[in-house]
Amino acid sequence: MNPRSIKQKDPIGDKEAFMDTGLNNLFAVVTTDGSVMLIKGGSIKSEYYWWKGEIAIYQAIRDLLRNAGLPTWREYHEKYLKAMYKRDKRLRHLYITAIRFLADKLYRRGVKKLYIGYPIMLSQNNGNEYNTNIWWFRKIVLWIVDIFMEYNIDVEIVPEDNTSKECSICGNKHKNGRKHRGLYICSKTGKKINADINAALNIARRLGYRIRIARKIESYSITHNDVKPLNPRQKANTQDPSIETPPLKGGEGVILMAKTVVEIFDRYASRYDSWYERNKIIAENGG
Repeated sequence: MNPRSIKQKDPIGDKEAFMDTGLNNLFAVVTTDGSVMLIKGGSIKSEYYWWKGEIAIYQAIRDLLRNAGLPTWREYHEKYLKAMYKRDKRLRHLYITAIRFLADKLYRRGVKKLYIGYPIMLSQNNGNEYNTNIWWFRKIVLWIVDIFMEYNIDVEIVPEDNTSKECSICGNKHKNGRKHRGLYICSKTGKKINADINAALNIARRLGYRIRIARKIESYSITHNDVKPLNPRQKANTQDPSIETPPLKGGEGVILMAKTVVEIFDRYASRYDSWYERNKIIAENGG
């Protein structure tokens, strides 16, 4: 993309920001003025798991019909492909909404450059469903570069290896510093800090910045319409909320699939009965 073809905003400051990316906390950002921002990614996980259930239903019915030799399997294959497309489209919308919100916030605060921690070989060395299917790091970075270009904010990728293990409070590595997802405890001082903010502060330290958090942590949640601030009772400065939407293992999705399969086979019951009787007569007569 040619930067000259994009209408860019005039810079209003010279601050720098440092960001750690993840899934529970999609973006954890600290700036050189001591402000901290968290953009939660729980809605992305919920969206993914809802579509995972839908896709599993269409896939199971499609395979069942195809194995039974029924031509209607193509109908469910089309539904399966459409569900995959809709899932990716809605996830992309959530990501773009969050990125544009972040760009606007940082621009208004006078940020001129953003450093993003890059998890080298993450999906190859420690791949799982989250960082392979839901958390599209490469796409996210490309979207950030394109959108931040409109705001005249430079983006630079830096290694983030071991930033989640190092302590931004005392500078040491604590073996069990990260107690659980979202919380880091300094065993030397006993202080607690959000684990992703800790990683963002460590990215800044490696680049020669010592940032002291001077403001209250701002937390935001993504929706399809906007990015909304979390109220004080929903503060997420330590442990991230869990997403209570497990993969399809029983429950409403499987019940729905079972009902659908029963309806389909009821529709074709007479055909199966005729087929069975025909083969039974052939077998009895030595055919």
